[in-house]
Amino acid sequence: MNTLPIKLHPIKNVARVDSRLIARELGNVHIEMLDLIQRYQADFEEFGVVGFQTQKPQKGSKGGRPERFALLNEDQAYLLLTYSRNTPEARRCKVSLVKAFAQFREGKQVAAEYLPLYHTLHGTVKEVAERAHQAGSVTPEDKFHITYNKLINRAFGLAKGEREKLSPTLRAMVTAAQGIAMETLSKALADGLGHKEAYARVKEAVERFAAGSAGLVGRATL
Repeated sequence: MNTLPIKLHPIKNVARVDSRLIARELGNVHIEMLDLIQRYQADFEEFGVVGFQTQKPQKGSKGGRPERFALLNEDQAYLLLTYSRNTPEARRCKVSLVKAFAQFREGKQVAAEYLPLYHTLHGTVKEVAERAHQAGSVTPEDKFHITYNKLINRAFGLAKGEREKLSPTLRAMVTAAQGIAMETLSKALADGLGHKEAYARVKEAVERFAAGSAGLVGRATL
């Protein structure tokens, strides 16, 4: 049984699902499903405004009329399924929707935690750069920041720019690694270590964590 998550459309930080996709999953004619949504629109709008959209025919296609469809939020999608017959297709579609919306919420939570730790880590890196400059280093500050970003990326086998498309699980691991790096670096500074010795201590801690979590995340990306 195929229960892979359905693709969602984040709109103003709210996940929505295309009514055409639900119709396809149920094996229904979309125009009939759209008619049902419009007929009971008041019911659906108890859970928010229904996001009706119109899509023009693809460029170069012959004939055809603009297609009207609805982008439904989570509650509206489940309501639509309650108005459908309890077929195996409907049950499978509900499982897929549950997975998709749960994954979306997980991703939002991880993203909310990622940025604060990122900025805190690089605030500490800035302090490292300042101390290094006081000790005579001529390395530009941005090189210190790049070095620590590369360290975490290498630990998880990530290429430059790849953090933007991480799975929620792998992003959570990278977020945790940032926290470990920040705490280890702060302790190294408190112990009076130079920037090279501090980096070596952080490198060891991050790589140890990444190696321990490798079996959980592998190279999972979206």
